[in-house]
Amino acid sequence: MSNSSSRRRSPNRRGREPAPVKIELTVERLGAGGDGVGQWRGAPVYAPGLLAGERAAVQLGAKRGDGRQAAVVALLDAAAERIEPPCPYAADCGGCTVQHLADEPYILWKESLLDQPLASRGLIPEIRRPMLRIADGRRRIRLAAIGRADGAVIGLNAKASKQIVDLDRCMAATEGVADAPALLRPLMDRILKSGEAADIEVRAAKAGLDVLIVRKRPFDMAEREAIASFAAASGLARLAWRPDDRDSPEVVAERASPAIDLGGLTVTPPPGAFFQPTAAGEAAMADFAARHLAGVDRVADLYCGWGAFALRLAGPMHVEAFESDAAMVAALNRAASPEGKGVFVQGIVRDLARQPLMAADLKRFGGLILDPPRGGAAFQVEHLAIAGPAKVVYLSCNPASLARDARMLVDGGYRFVEAQPIDQFRWTPHLEVACYFERAA
Repeated sequence: MSNSSSRRRSPNRRGREPAPVKIELTVERLGAGGDGVGQWRGAPVYAPGLLAGERAAVQLGAKRGDGRQAAVVALLDAAAERIEPPCPYAADCGGCTVQHLADEPYILWKESLLDQPLASRGLIPEIRRPMLRIADGRRRIRLAAIGRADGAVIGLNAKASKQIVDLDRCMAATEGVADAPALLRPLMDRILKSGEAADIEVRAAKAGLDVLIVRKRPFDMAEREAIASFAAASGLARLAWRPDDRDSPEVVAERASPAIDLGGLTVTPPPGAFFQPTAAGEAAMADFAARHLAGVDRVADLYCGWGAFALRLAGPMHVEAFESDAAMVAALNRAASPEGKGVFVQGIVRDLARQPLMAADLKRFGGLILDPPRGGAAFQVEHLAIAGPAKVVYLSCNPASLARDARMLVDGGYRFVEAQPIDQFRWTPHLEVACYFERAA
């Protein structure tokens, strides 16, 4: 009997997948990632495309954290909040996760993405502004592409999958960027071998699109000639390449400088530089910082990038701007000098994750802007909590890491004065937050 049982189990041990499991799922809530979340055998099940209160037949998939991913087979009972998505690709594309949610519950859910992490840390700002909604489309997008014998596929990843949804247009992006998939498909046909993958970062600029291709294989001479011809014919401002996200980009073709205008000040960021997704959202954050730092003579801008905030603030105040990427610091300093702001702003190369500003560094500043990556700035915030300036503006793209860092600031003697959520990524779980902290008297 034991031998017979062993033979029956052996196919799975050799790697054969078990039969798919289909269940009926009742969704209890809309999760932080935009998935419907229910329970099966005491563990969470995450189902993209479902809303709280809905009942659906789903097929269980791979493990996800302490639960399982699931794909919807059939919607059995729809929620009253469900609407028809405006995008024709919404059923498959993973770029916008909640286009099927009506506007009012969408606002409540999006604001909860800030309120819940803060509450979990025992934090309530003295002023919590209503979410600022940015109507503009996104001025940057990251596409995925793969070469095929019958033509390259270019678009965004499918929901909970690495498969690519082939797009012609992304309605969430601004004009020009929205049509990038269709525009770039002929080039991908030319430069991607069958089965070869690439990521493509596209940004809007006054002179045309600024494109960065991330592909492991360098371009050969024939491909470079094809890229130069394509850039000229299609009106691209610049096209650059790098083998992965850790390497410095190489400009392959530049028809015109992809400069941007910061209220009369011209900046040309390096290829692949980080941008706020919308110009209006960036301006709102800059105004928030200027309002709370008004009257401060000297300010530190940490994780300053290419100077989106430092360059705007320089003049009324002196700004020392710190960033680990030397190319972005160089772009900041070049932009400041011709406009006469060089005496008010200085970009400094410094890796704050490894070399944070210490008490001796911080004492010369009356105020500070902090705009860290998604992981936050715990190491730097430890020193701010001990010896930071009187005024701190914290700009975050991740409410969870913001809540952790805010707790340290409050425990170090700061008041959590104001929080302003900003929705620059409509229909997604991404939320920016502008916060103001003031050292308690």
